Amino acid sequence: MEELPVPQNIKISNITCDSFKICWDMDARSKERITHYFIDLNKKENKNANKFKHKDVPTKLVAKAVPLPMTVRGHWFLSPRTEYTVAVQTASKQGDGDYAVSEWSEIIEFCTA
Repeated sequence: MEELPVPQNIKISNITCDSFKICWDMDARSKERITHYFIDLNKKENKNANKFKHKDVPTKLVAKAVPLPMTVRGHWFLSPRTEYTVAVQTASKQGDGDYAVSEWSEIIEFCTA
């Protein structure tokens, strides 16, 4: 099976104190294979922390593949005026219930209102 596309050009918009919208570019030919998005959101700690904190973090949101932009709210109890980092990967649920996943996207930073 060919590899799943890595989300590109991630954009965060409509940021409030407890929600945001996220969207990204994706290869149109791959869309029908993608069943879920994994979104990994973390509070931004000091800048010298390990950059690869997103690798195997169990705190990711698994969302069904819905049309973008997708609104994220309530899942993490976002705090106002707080800096976060977010990364995304695409996933395809397999027949055995496991997921085939893409590489993680670039890490984006944003601050809640």
